[in-house]
Amino acid sequence: MYMRPSRDTILNEFRACAEKLGRVPGQEIFRKMSYIRAADVFYYWPTHSALVKEAGLEPNVFAGAIPEDELFKSYAEICLHLGKIPSTNELRIASRELRLNSHNAYTNRYPSVKVMRNRFREWLLNGPSEYRSILEFGGWPVSSVEDAEASPKNTKQGELSPFQPFLPVALQCLDQLSRGEKPSVSFEGSVNTAFERRCADAFTCLGFEVENLGQGKGRKADCLAIARQDGFAVIIDAKVRSDGYVLGTEDRKFLEYAATHSRELQSAGLQKVYFAVIGSEFRESDLTKLTMYLAQSPIRSVDFITAKALMNLVERSIRERHRFRLSEVDQILFGNKIIAV
Repeated sequence: MYMRPSRDTILNEFRACAEKLGRVPGQEIFRKMSYIRAADVFYYWPTHSALVKEAGLEPNVFAGAIPEDELFKSYAEICLHLGKIPSTNELRIASRELRLNSHNAYTNRYPSVKVMRNRFREWLLNGPSEYRSILEFGGWPVSSVEDAEASPKNTKQGELSPFQPFLPVALQCLDQLSRGEKPSVSFEGSVNTAFERRCADAFTCLGFEVENLGQGKGRKADCLAIARQDGFAVIIDAKVRSDGYVLGTEDRKFLEYAATHSRELQSAGLQKVYFAVIGSEFRESDLTKLTMYLAQSPIRSVDFITAKALMNLVERSIRERHRFRLSEVDQILFGNKIIAV
């Protein structure tokens, strides 16, 4: 049985990492340097900054985000320097050699390399004419193993995603459905309806009590996932989008049914209520907007979950059934975030 490290153990480990680094470690660096899981940190602290503060250290101060126009001008210079669209490793090396923005400035800002390249292509079409020739460069398709893993379209329509042995067959193509792709030539019915139903099935596999609400008809979510013993619930809305989900003005309806469902759930004794949108890809800016929309509702946290991440979570929950608990999902969802892996 898994034994969660104590609060003091995590604090001591964090201070040791900070001393070794010579600076305060970020959330991901701390996870990689220690055996401490993010779920263990968030069991004791609501944010990484709260851990930093209790450890007696000063949180890192980050500069504001680089304007996208400036970021893409630097990226265009790298493309011109190389005569192609760079792979992830080529971008890292060229960024250092040309003393431009860190390669992380490009890769960390967007959900995937594919999304970043699509945004860059749009910028080229409407940006400075001296960069227009880059549209004719090679390298626009996925060009490396790392990029292929980051791109959700690394399987052809009708093909299965790489097989995950513990994942139920009905969920093996969840990521394809999220992009509007039919998983096989024999597939019948609406892709949208199939995706919504299988998202509900995924939460059932995790161990939730799932209440279907008519798959988004009217002013209702697609379904509710309830963990009564752990005192929390998830309001779920599944969105099929070929090029990733983009928050639209019509999605303000979220506010209406998120507030209604969360109050109903709280009156039933479920005090912690999350709102989750499941799709193929997401943007950080849309998460910020939706979080603002729902700020006045009783929602505890807003989460964007990729279909691939949901598949991975279900697969792990079954593979580690002897120790997996729904309380872990509670910890994963807390904090307004995009869950992509």
